[in-house]
Amino acid sequence: MLKSVIWASMLDYPGKVCTTLFFDGCNFGCEYCQNKDIKKAQAIDFEKEIFPKLLERKPFISHIILSGGECTIDGQFQKILDTLYQNGFHVGLHTNGYETEILEKNKDKISYIGMDIKNDLENYDEITQRNIKIENIKNSIDFIIQNIPEYEFRTTVYPKYVDTENCVKIAKYLGEHYAKKYVIQQYKRVEGIAVIPFSEEKMNEILKQCNQYVKTESRGWKM
Repeated sequence: MLKSVIWASMLDYPGKVCTTLFFDGCNFGCEYCQNKDIKKAQAIDFEKEIFPKLLERKPFISHIILSGGECTIDGQFQKILDTLYQNGFHVGLHTNGYETEILEKNKDKISYIGMDIKNDLENYDEITQRNIKIENIKNSIDFIIQNIPEYEFRTTVYPKYVDTENCVKIAKYLGEHYAKKYVIQQYKRVEGIAVIPFSEEKMNEILKQCNQYVKTESRGWKM
């Protein structure tokens, strides 16, 4: 279900002001998730509460991000995506990339994807708390590189599971598959979790090492 909206964001769609819609469900169970509390929010009616306002604001904001949770598994996802596309909006997704078939089905309707790569491809299960079919992740990476006009792959550096070696493995894999962009994000403290984010010095070192293999950008700390 739709649970939250940011009407004007300068962060979620690179280079554009966008509206971001948040769905509450997810097929992963990452303990550091920043949006866990979204499940407690009241559902929002897209047709009555969201879409009319999007149409009013379209002359100024025509880019929409569908986020989560994991937007692709929501029962309303397809209808909302189709409605936005048919009305001339530029639609981007924030996704964990696990539902490759849904991405493939909608490739002509999606202008941007930000895909979270949770860890290197040998170490997904611990961080997601799920038994992951890693081929789904690989297939989505390949699909996005080959078919989506704008994209980024990003990793939240959660020190409990993700360190320099893990990020470098991801960077190598992306470089070998000719990805254009990788982003490493500093983990933000979550209430109830004792894990402390890495220092700026540590994050800068990870950034430098990843840049040897693929163009890597930073997010969440100052250079």
